[in-house]
Amino acid sequence: MPGASIPGQDTTAIVRRALQAPDAPPPEWSALHATDLVAVAAHHRVFLLLGWLLRAAGTLAAWPPAFVRAFQDLEPQSVAIDGVRHRELMRALGTLTQAGVRVLVFKGAALAHTHYPAAHVRVRSDTDVLVPAVDVHVLANVLNSLGYERPPQTSGSLVSYQTHYQKTDRYGVTHAFDVHWKVSNLQALADCLTFEELWEARVPVPALGPSAVTPCGVHALLLALVHRAGHHPGSGDLLWIYDLHLLAGRLTPEEILQVQELAGGRGLSQIAADGLALAHEWFGTATVDRAVDALRAGASSRVAGIHAMRSRTDVLLVDLRALSGWRARGRLIREHLIPPASYMRARYGVRSTLLLPGLYVWRMMAGAPKWLVNHHAEDDATVSRQDHREPRHRRREAKRDLDDR
Repeated sequence: MPGASIPGQDTTAIVRRALQAPDAPPPEWSALHATDLVAVAAHHRVFLLLGWLLRAAGTLAAWPPAFVRAFQDLEPQSVAIDGVRHRELMRALGTLTQAGVRVLVFKGAALAHTHYPAAHVRVRSDTDVLVPAVDVHVLANVLNSLGYERPPQTSGSLVSYQTHYQKTDRYGVTHAFDVHWKVSNLQALADCLTFEELWEARVPVPALGPSAVTPCGVHALLLALVHRAGHHPGSGDLLWIYDLHLLAGRLTPEEILQVQELAGGRGLSQIAADGLALAHEWFGTATVDRAVDALRAGASSRVAGIHAMRSRTDVLLVDLRALSGWRARGRLIREHLIPPASYMRARYGVRSTLLLPGLYVWRMMAGAPKWLVNHHAEDDATVSRQDHREPRHRRREAKRDLDDR
């Protein structure tokens, strides 16, 4: 049955080992376990990557036929969709640059073109960009002119430092931007790296056109570590850890030292040590073993309680501790409880202002249980429900990311 473990072995561990050593002999299995392998790899968004690495190593044919067929069926569709999205992204980035908006492409959309063997194997549901806060309105106008719309989402001066835009083209392909003006929504991490310092050390991404730039390798690794800690603390998501592996593996010893120094100076030592230790343990990232020891020796954390964050309530408490003064804390609570009226009208499809008080009460009552849910348990439970069709998984992942933010 889907989700059952291979006897004596952990399915996730098999996928992890194959990513680390795709040329190694595959373990013994029966045809029944192919479904598990596909489901777990797809859940971690590494199914396409795994298939690609196995094929490049010449070992794909040794894997279960059902696994091989699933990969061969999915890849052509993924390549086609990625090509359509690539052209649209180049067009949008060029238009934004012409409008004077400084845009840093980061996270998956950048790594797909800078660190992965092929862009389509780095699964992603949107393009993350970082812009100066003063450029957000100009960016919105440009994206609107290109046909993008902003879906209903809450907003405020403290509750979120990002917004989303999306459109569906004539081919039925969805294009989405996740626009950030700070590097994290978590208050204690929001300013650990500023746009200006990232911009000063930017590097080009030729595959995305002459106007495309991304943070340098040192900053990109720190951003990936911050994202995992701030949005998904303690996550064992294989794709995010593989990102860390590729990013760290590309750095020189001098650059790894820069990561250590920056992490120590910004109170990110524990965050960096935890993420890099996993990359070393799971994928053998050779460049970070000494760095992990040094980071742990000077372990500092600007986020008290970050490792205990499991629910939205935990996140809120960490945020409240990071804010200075009760006025700011009260504002954050108010923005969570009472989002803008425009959001409420769009979210519930009403026009009358008279209905808003009742809708606010309903929202608080209906949403209260979600503030206590353990999101890690939720994510782990989905493994047994996954199938190998990654496009559907990408839609689930996009929704989950929206909910987390």
